[in-house]
Amino acid sequence: MDNKILLTGITGNVGSAVVNYLKSINIDFIAGVRNIERSKQKDESIKYIHFDFEDASTYETALNGVKKVFLVRPPQLTDVKGIFKPFIQKCKEAGVRQIVFLSLLGAQKNPFPPHHKIEKVIKESEIPYTFIRPSFFMQNLSTMHAEDIKERNDLFIPSGKARISFIDTRDIGEIIARTITEQGHENKAYTITGFAAITYFEVADIMTRLLKRKITYSNPPLLKFRKNMIERGIKKDFATVMMILYFTTKLGMANHITNTAELLLKRKPRTIEDFIKDHLDVWR
Repeated sequence: MDNKILLTGITGNVGSAVVNYLKSINIDFIAGVRNIERSKQKDESIKYIHFDFEDASTYETALNGVKKVFLVRPPQLTDVKGIFKPFIQKCKEAGVRQIVFLSLLGAQKNPFPPHHKIEKVIKESEIPYTFIRPSFFMQNLSTMHAEDIKERNDLFIPSGKARISFIDTRDIGEIIARTITEQGHENKAYTITGFAAITYFEVADIMTRLLKRKITYSNPPLLKFRKNMIERGIKKDFATVMMILYFTTKLGMANHITNTAELLLKRKPRTIEDFIKDHLDVWR
C-alpha cells in the first residue's frame, strides 16, 4: 500500500463514518486503537494496530510505513505540548505526507479549544495538512444529549436563540475520506457546515413533529449546564470546553453557512430532518 493510511479515533461519530466510507470504496487502512481485542469484538474486518496518544512508545510502530494520518483529538486530552506535539514530530520523522485533522468551526480564530494549538503545531511541522473545521454535529443529539431527549423530552443545551449550521457526521466522514484519498487537498482548511442555520427551538419543533410527542428546549444558563455535566460524571476540563463551545454559539460563531460540504460531497449535505428521521429509535 503506497499510500498507507492510519486512522485514529475510529470509535467516535466521525471516525466510524470515515471507516464506513473507506470500506464502501474499498480503500485499505489501519486503525490505531488502545485495545485491539475489544476492537476486534466490534469489527473483525478492520486491520488494527496498538496505538495510544498517552503512550509515546506506541507511535513508531503505528506510524511505520504510514503516508497519511487521520488525526482526532480524544475529547479528554487537552495537553497539546505534551501529547500532540511529540506525536506530530514522530509523524514528520516517519515520513508522513499528509495529516487530515478533525478540527473545529472557527478554530483558527478561537484560541480556547486545543484544536487551535494543534493546527498551529501541524503547520509548524511543515507536513502537508488538511484541516476539517465542521460546525456542530447533528449526532450530538443522538449521543451526548440522547438521554435528556429520551427520558426528559428536553434539549438541555445552553445556546440561547443562536442559529447553528448543523452538519451530519456521516457527511463529515465522507468528506474526510475523500480528502485522504483524492488529490488536491493538501494545505487546505475546509469549513464544513449544513446548508441551513437553525435554532434549538426549531430542532425541538422538528423532533416534536417526527417523534409525535412534545420536546422542549430548556436553554439552561451556561454555569448551570457545566455544573450539571460534572454531576453526571463528565470531567471538569471537558465540561468547561463544552461550556465554552456553547458560549461561542451564543456569540453567533456557529451560524456561518458555506457550500464547501456540497462541493466536496458532490451533492447536498443531509438536513437535520434527514438525520432525525434516521435516528428516531434512539429517542423512543
